[in-house]
Amino acid sequence: MKKITYSTLTLALTMLATGCSDVLNQVPVSALTQSSFFQNAADAEAAIITGYDALQGDEVRYITWGDARADNLRVPVAEIGITDGNTLDFQNDNISTSSPYAPWSRFYNGINRVNNVLAQVPNIKSSTINSVKNRIMGEAYFLRAFNYFYLVRLWGAAPLVLAPTLSLDKDLQPARTPADKVQEQIIADLKQAETLLSVTYSTAIETRGRATQGAAQALLCKVYLWRSSYNQTNEWQQAADYAAKVLANGTYSLVSGANYATIFNTKNTSESIFELQYNYTNQETNALTSFFLPRSSKITTGGNQTVIPSQKLVDAFEAGDVRKSASIYYSSPATDQFPNLPTVAKYMGTVVGTTRYSDTNFIFLRLADVILMQAEALAQLGKTTEAAALVNRIRNRAGLTNTTATTKDALLLAIEQERFVELCFEGHRWYDLLRTGRVKAVLGVDKKALLPVYYTEIQLNPNLLPQNPGY
Repeated sequence: MKKITYSTLTLALTMLATGCSDVLNQVPVSALTQSSFFQNAADAEAAIITGYDALQGDEVRYITWGDARADNLRVPVAEIGITDGNTLDFQNDNISTSSPYAPWSRFYNGINRVNNVLAQVPNIKSSTINSVKNRIMGEAYFLRAFNYFYLVRLWGAAPLVLAPTLSLDKDLQPARTPADKVQEQIIADLKQAETLLSVTYSTAIETRGRATQGAAQALLCKVYLWRSSYNQTNEWQQAADYAAKVLANGTYSLVSGANYATIFNTKNTSESIFELQYNYTNQETNALTSFFLPRSSKITTGGNQTVIPSQKLVDAFEAGDVRKSASIYYSSPATDQFPNLPTVAKYMGTVVGTTRYSDTNFIFLRLADVILMQAEALAQLGKTTEAAALVNRIRNRAGLTNTTATTKDALLLAIEQERFVELCFEGHRWYDLLRTGRVKAVLGVDKKALLPVYYTEIQLNPNLLPQNPGY
């Protein structure tokens, strides 16, 4: 099986798999490329890898989208000054239609890549495809659903494109599809993926870095949880059922409390379900370390310290919680320009000699998240004893005593608190507050639920109107 490193592929594959900068302006695939590329299993493997490659490049935005408008990160204006006005505007909900956090083009680029796989792999005649066809199709369905789940949570209604752009006579100005219809397609794709995907692969990097049956089930749990709370569809049982499937899968186990930090400083631990892969030795890095790292550190390639942990989050960790030191450290008076500031510890990269490479993996799905989602679903179903036991699994692993919450409402608040500290800086907090309707209660202010559709998208395609509320 092809090792999952997202290296540069051939020019023909790039032409085949890459949409242009937005859904309105995708480069059609030439007839020559279509007829000559998808010939055997190796071609199909290379094509599906481009679907994972499309997820790279948005790591900072994954965290900014999911955390910066919430309460666990802040721009250190008083201590450092305005280092990034765009991030400050995003934090303050002062987002313009030209904000760098508004484009959705990378998601549609990824969708076009996997739509090509779904359209072409079934037509491959080579016998080499037989043993891998189902799995590759499952990966494509998973990745399409994954991209659309970000789209629907961030922008609401979005164009639902289910076929690759192959020629200029296709409709390149699609209208936005209602969010509930997009969600229905996400669920359909994930259920299809669940039946086709492998449980594990031959290596840990692939089991944690490629779509698996467990990843599809974990994402289905997250989708049903979103729908149940945000759309009020009352699909708590479906969320609980899919979480139970993941918890019953021996592929996944919680890392011990003593080794909690290894979830982030050691790649592909037993807790990881779906993890975006980086490795500086393959020239694959990201911007996460520099986004968080203090300035003027002696061992660094240059930190920007764009955002730091909020004092609210620092204070939210209980005494003895092993997660705190694994999540937050303080900049040093000996090495850093702005000392004694709380700093994100989950994306430290790799130090070789006096150089720090920013190649920490980004974890999209891990077991602790699923355990807490199942706890929430069970609490909503009135199964408070079972829900409390799940919360205690997470608390006990962190070195804390059992929760004192026993009622449904108390447990829901306890779960919200555990998700706050357990999953900080992993891009979940904003979505949790948004879907549960807790934004104003927790943050003290209302914020716009959706991002604006990027202004150039609307210029190119008036069918995307109306703009989202508030812009």
